[in-house]
Amino acid sequence: MPLSREFLVDHHRRFSEATNAGRADVTMAMCVPGATVWHNFDDKTIEYASTGATLEWMHRQIPDLRWETRSFSCTEDGWMWQAAIVGTAPGGALNAHSCMIVHVNDEGLITSLDEYIDPASMAPLRASR
Repeated sequence: MPLSREFLVDHHRRFSEATNAGRADVTMAMCVPGATVWHNFDDKTIEYASTGATLEWMHRQIPDLRWETRSFSCTEDGWMWQAAIVGTAPGGALNAHSCMIVHVNDEGLITSLDEYIDPASMAPLRASR
């Protein structure tokens, strides 16, 4: 049975709030075991579990880090979130545009996420490495 629009809107709200709070534990709990993330910039697919450490690291580097929603819409099997990743990074102001296409199973758990971002726009964050 397809998930309702109301469910998907709330699902996105919970995911975006957890992302903005640096709560990798919450986003992980929203995924099936073995959920994957595909990146446009390297055409690689990785396990979502490995992204939790990156999210927490980003929040440690940028205390005012946030994803500002530009657009959101429900899809046939999940949702699409276009956001600007902003904050004051060690290398200066961060303003990176991203798009996530999230696929959710019938139980409401994320099975995969396609992430589109220009890695050059993340340069102010990389200055801390």
